[in-house]
Amino acid sequence: MRFTRYYSRFLQSQGVPHLDVMQHCRLMNIVSLEGRLAELEALRNELKNSVDQYKYDVRIHRIQLKLKALTLDRFPKDVIKDMVYKSELG
Repeated sequence: MRFTRYYSRFLQSQGVPHLDVMQHCRLMNIVSLEGRLAELEALRNELKNSVDQYKYDVRIHRIQLKLKALTLDRFPKDVIKDMVYKSELG
């Protein structure tokens, strides 16, 4: 949940960024996906059966792909900077 932690610290130090609707939706999707990913990883780690673990691995992989598509696999600082920039253009 590196993006969520970064965004939390960002809010505390710099306040709420001015984002347009599209970028705000993107931000909420990233935070939501990170939460789902953390939950699935915790559930998978509790399982003893490797078949059930595999099912979680598939779901985790799908969420990771969605997350990478939203963040372009960049650092949280760069993602926020890009969101603010795109919001200022629109």
